[in-house]
Amino acid sequence: MSNSSEHPGEHTHVDEHGNVYTHTHVDAEGHVHTHTHDPAHIKRIINRLSRSIGHLEAVKRMVERGEDCPDVLIQLSAVRSELGGTGRMLLKEHMEHCIVEAVQEHDEEAISRMNRAIDQFMK
Repeated sequence: MSNSSEHPGEHTHVDEHGNVYTHTHVDAEGHVHTHTHDPAHIKRIINRLSRSIGHLEAVKRMVERGEDCPDVLIQLSAVRSELGGTGRMLLKEHMEHCIVEAVQEHDEEAISRMNRAIDQFMK
């Protein structure tokens, strides 16, 4: 649910658990974009990022110890795969919440920004 607040471009959202969230995002061009995220989904994304960071630190230690390059490359590939999966999770989260709101609010700029981000992510 979305309610207007006293600040332009700022919305207050109440999720199904009664948690209240206010989001305002301003891009480099001054465009204001507001949206909500499911806190449980964001927690899962943060946990995956934390695991990827730990995995990448382990790969760094492998290089510092002089471990075999093929083993390091295999682990780097695993980290890259983990990050891709996390990116897909974030993309789905954004599509389910933010883009739905952008469509409802006829926010063409938010949709355009998402399309550019998808293009960059898919490179």
